[in-house]
Amino acid sequence: MNLFTILRQHVATQPNAIASRSSRRVVTYRKFWSRIERATARLKSEWHVKAGDTVVYWGQGHQDALMFYIAVARCGAKLLPLEHAPLHPESIAILKNIPAVLLLHDDETVFEVPPLALVIANLSSLIATRCHHAPPVSEDISQPSLISLAALETGDLRVTKQSLQQLMENAAPHMQSNVAQEFRVAEALFDADIFAPQVLPVLVSGGTIIFR
Repeated sequence: MNLFTILRQHVATQPNAIASRSSRRVVTYRKFWSRIERATARLKSEWHVKAGDTVVYWGQGHQDALMFYIAVARCGAKLLPLEHAPLHPESIAILKNIPAVLLLHDDETVFEVPPLALVIANLSSLIATRCHHAPPVSEDISQPSLISLAALETGDLRVTKQSLQQLMENAAPHMQSNVAQEFRVAEALFDADIFAPQVLPVLVSGGTIIFR
């Protein structure tokens, strides 16, 4: 299954259905996809994110982080989510081993020491203004698009890279063919037990992801 195609189908068949909702805003599927396209254009044309690059999300379970990931995947790049506080003190070592060209953070984030990334910006700037570029997009779902970190007993970190194709395959057993559903993101969005088994099936079914 191709998530990009599915989301475009939702835009065509149920444009006013709610894709995501939070205390900040309600986003229909039409607006959701429009913002993904806007984010893709900004990533490629203004921040010069290329296929194979790594970008970082520093925050936790923000509504815009979902659009950020999908736009990153459309660019052929990889998203490294640093959503858990214990990872933040390790960020210098992490970003030395996994160099990032861009880091977007929740607006309320304050850094004592700036992370190691070429560009650091607020997540809200991803869609704050319209990008007037229309760069070509390949939408290759077989490219690695999400980096997961897990602590090992030795104290080292295990790095796992998954493509959107793999994530959708992981989500497939959790898909339901009945009515669209909802899922509420309590904290982290990209954890292994949240993103593929919970978030992706709701998007495929045309349901609503609820954020704080």
